[in-house]
Amino acid sequence: MAVTKIWDIRKSFDAPIRYVSNEEKTVNPDAKAGRTEEELQALDDVIEYAANEDKTEMKYFVSTLNCNKTFARDEFQMVKQRFGKEGGIVAFHGYQSFRKGEATPQQAHEVGLALAKELWGDRFQVVVATHVNTKCVHNHFVINSISFKDGSRYHDCRETYQRMRDVSDRLCREHGLSVIENPRGRGVNQYLYKMEQAGMPTRYNVARQAIDEAVALSVNMEEFQTEMRKRGYFLRFDPKRKHWSIVPPGWKKPIRLYRLGNEYTRERIEERIADNDISVRTVRLREQYRIPNNYSLRRRIDRIMGRSGLEKLYLRYCYELGYLPKYRQNPTHLHTALKEDLLKCDQYSEQAKLLCRYHISTEEDLSLHQERAEKKMADISARRDELRKKARRVLPETEITETREEIKMLTTQLKQLRREVKVCEQIRERSGHVRDNLVLIDRDRKKDRER
Repeated sequence: MAVTKIWDIRKSFDAPIRYVSNEEKTVNPDAKAGRTEEELQALDDVIEYAANEDKTEMKYFVSTLNCNKTFARDEFQMVKQRFGKEGGIVAFHGYQSFRKGEATPQQAHEVGLALAKELWGDRFQVVVATHVNTKCVHNHFVINSISFKDGSRYHDCRETYQRMRDVSDRLCREHGLSVIENPRGRGVNQYLYKMEQAGMPTRYNVARQAIDEAVALSVNMEEFQTEMRKRGYFLRFDPKRKHWSIVPPGWKKPIRLYRLGNEYTRERIEERIADNDISVRTVRLREQYRIPNNYSLRRRIDRIMGRSGLEKLYLRYCYELGYLPKYRQNPTHLHTALKEDLLKCDQYSEQAKLLCRYHISTEEDLSLHQERAEKKMADISARRDELRKKARRVLPETEITETREEIKMLTTQLKQLRREVKVCEQIRERSGHVRDNLVLIDRDRKKDRER
């Protein structure tokens, strides 16, 4: 399973470790002309790292193409001077790693040398070193950034890297080594992930919110595009394009929609917009469940409005926020009164679940449930104290084990009951706020209908 990668080396070597295992080589003074000491050291670092004796078994697994391994840095510099291209990228550093225990050092070096010859051997100077100091044998490649043949620069891009992967896979198969058949590609950017987990705005979650709002207000793609443009987004929705993309206001770099998540692919957005059209959704449901045309479909909001008291209040509020227990619906166009509570969706959902689980409709029901939970907590806590005293006595090992298991079970029950008491207190504190917000939403919607 060979893994490959390549990156450029500029004024300083990116890796934090600099291995200098050999005495200073004899260098040509002319080779230093036009380069700073920092740039020369960078090239030394990467070559010496690749050829380090501690990793390559006394340089037995070090080979070069189109240069001498002893004077590789100087010969790299001479090519740059000959074509007058001494600035910019110093060299390129790549690696090829094999699965643990799969390739011998000799086999790995043979594959790495064949890879270097096919990719760069006819135009560039290359140092190939096989490292054997880790659990996974791996090759390092140091490629001169300037071609000795015509003086052109090595162009590292997706196409050249894809060719590197393809050639590496082919050579591995020829040598009986495994390859990654379905590479997953890049994962989630950790910085963006941590920012979003912390609730901080990023261009990704801001774009998701804008798309959600535009989808909620649209029944076709034309309306969706209009809503996105109102929010300052530049759209690239050409049907001939493989991936649709958007450019957020104030940015130049586009975002491909599929990178925002499964709910934001081209196909999923079209489905969500189609779901907003009541006629389309109704026909689809009737066909899916074979419902007769004379049968009235009951919507989720209809089921919610059939409840009563606190249960109805919280289910309705979760619905307005776009979140319900056991359900994930498309986020609706939120009223301004709900913006702050959007970050507390999980808390409101937990409160709604408790109300539905115990069928709590009134403040009296809520107080009664809390009292019962507190009494049960006191009983369990007293029983647990008795068991803890018992566990400290001199008893048979089996009896002590059973006692500890019962203590553990009671602790879990106490934790759940404490949580329920806390949720009851939250409901008592927030129910007035929830009720006021829903009154405000209903009043504004009535005004909109009248207009």
